[in-house]
Order: sequence, then C-alpha cells, then structure tokens
Amino acid sequence: MGRGQRRWPAAAGKPPLPVTGIPSAPFGLERSVITFSLSSVSRAAAALVLSGTTMLAAQAMEPQQQRGTFIKAEAPVSGGFVIKNEGGKRLLMLSRDFKTNDMAPDLKVAFSPSATPLAGSKPPAYPLKPGSYTVLAPLKASKGGQTYVIPASIDLSKQKSVLIWCRQFNATMAWAPIQPAK
Repeated sequence: MGRGQRRWPAAAGKPPLPVTGIPSAPFGLERSVITFSLSSVSRAAAALVLSGTTMLAAQAMEPQQQRGTFIKAEAPVSGGFVIKNEGGKRLLMLSRDFKTNDMAPDLKVAFSPSATPLAGSKPPAYPLKPGSYTVLAPLKASKGGQTYVIPASIDLSKQKSVLIWCRQFNATMAWAPIQPAK
C-alpha cells in the first residue's frame, strides 16, 4: 500500500467508499477490503462542502413566500393571494375565495411599486397613472382560485402591491399590499 492510503474491512461495519473492493477469500466467505487515498477523500469532502454552501447561498437569495389580502377600491372584493416559488417558477396564486365585480370588462392583474397605489387617485374609479403599474396578465375569472406565472422581467423586489384593474375604464377594482408570509 502507498503512502496516505488505508484499508478498511467492509465486514467491520465501516461505510463502503466508492473505490475498489479486493476479495481476499473464495466461496462467499471473502472479506472485502476497500482501498482509498486520503487525498481523494479530502477532495470529495471539499467538493461536497462547496456544493452544499452553493445550495444554501442560492436558497438564501430566493425570495420567501409573500401574501396579501385584497382591499376594496371601486368594487367589493374578497380573498387574497400568495406569491411563491414552485418548480423553478415564480407564481402569483389567487385564493379560492377570491371574488370581484363580474360585470367589469377587461380586468387585469397588475403590480405596483407603491404599497399604497391609490393614494394619489380619486374615487370612485381610482384611476392609475401611466407608468405606475406593470400588467402581469388578464384576470382569468372574476372569482375563484387561479395561478399566474410571474416572468423574470418583473422584479418582485421593486413591487409593493398587487392590483385588480380594469384597463378599458382605467378603474381599479381592488388592491393589496405585498407582505412577507408569516
């Protein structure tokens, strides 16, 4: 055996290492010996530590789950939303109890960089100023749970609220500040 190498009998309860097994006796009574280099184990351990550190850093960079409860603007509303990462995608999920005006046309789900997006607008329509919002998608239905994929082009760190907005009449049905999930 060379310098820096050890032999561990597999039958002695030591964990097998992915190196060569050397039989020492015939007929199933053999005693396997595993030979490995300490430097190769050190390299493997260092690689394992580095990959674990990389995974932890990537997880720390991912935003935590966020949520919000819709507040009435022009129309009565109920329900809320959750923003989460799932399957490598960022999702905005409206709750099953979500409901807004089913008569309003051209409804959109939008983000605003303001936590109080209607502060500068007037009732009853609560119109939005151009450039003060980012449309995510058309609202799929006026009630019930629904899921929207948030594209990478929308920087969630800069968004502070979610809106249900009627593009045709520039009227905000509801809004909700984005908050960390508890």
